[in-house]
Amino acid sequence: MPEHEPLTPDDLQEIVSQTFLREVQHFEETGSTNTEAIESLTTIPATETPALFYAESQTAGRGRGGNIWWSQPGSLTFSLLVDMSELGLTPEQQPQLSLLTGLALLQTGQTVLPRADFAVKWPNDVYLDGRKLAGILTEVPPQSNHHAVIGVGLNVNNEFRNAPAELQQTGISLTDLSGQSHSRLGILKTFLQHLDELLLKLSQGEKVLEKWPDYCLLSGKTVTIQAGPNNIIGTCQGIDESGALLLNTNTGTQRILGGVVVSWE
Repeated sequence: MPEHEPLTPDDLQEIVSQTFLREVQHFEETGSTNTEAIESLTTIPATETPALFYAESQTAGRGRGGNIWWSQPGSLTFSLLVDMSELGLTPEQQPQLSLLTGLALLQTGQTVLPRADFAVKWPNDVYLDGRKLAGILTEVPPQSNHHAVIGVGLNVNNEFRNAPAELQQTGISLTDLSGQSHSRLGILKTFLQHLDELLLKLSQGEKVLEKWPDYCLLSGKTVTIQAGPNNIIGTCQGIDESGALLLNTNTGTQRILGGVVVSWE
């Protein structure tokens, strides 16, 4: 199948039997797959999870802090609806979902480009050669605090020479570095298998974030975090077992459980 062609519902059904997915919903175009996933809990209470909400095109994809995700043909844009209790996870472990998703995306990228320089940026980005390859947005639906929605935008075959000027130097796709097209269906399947493995280990009490320091983009850098109305500035010392960012500030080490990374240097 030529890799510029859209993935079809049949394509996606193929991976249900090969991954932990139990349901797939396919959209040619939608505003946001995260919104579709959240609304499914109201309109389709019997939705089986984990469920994949895939869109060939998103017109209002969301990022953290109100950012918009640039989505073009050749990328992968989707959301996963998971039931935390069904996965054997507690609400306290929800903040780790973004981190595990980032690690799963990094591992997937390494299967495609094993010699490339991949990194993860707390709490929700994956970088390739110093530029943003993927973004993650995790949300808890207001109608169910034991569910979580994991939204992913992954640049695969969408070339950034076609991106808006302000993104051409900060974003990158797999094809930008490799110079060739990649199987989006294969990449999606590989990602789901990696994520399933990490979630299972987390539910069994394993230290799944042990490898994070090997790939942490922020380690040793001066980082500014916007946490609510305040900015917190400190030197990144990595993360702890719960997934909190550790910053060495002028008042001591602070654990940051949520926020937006404004800058790092």
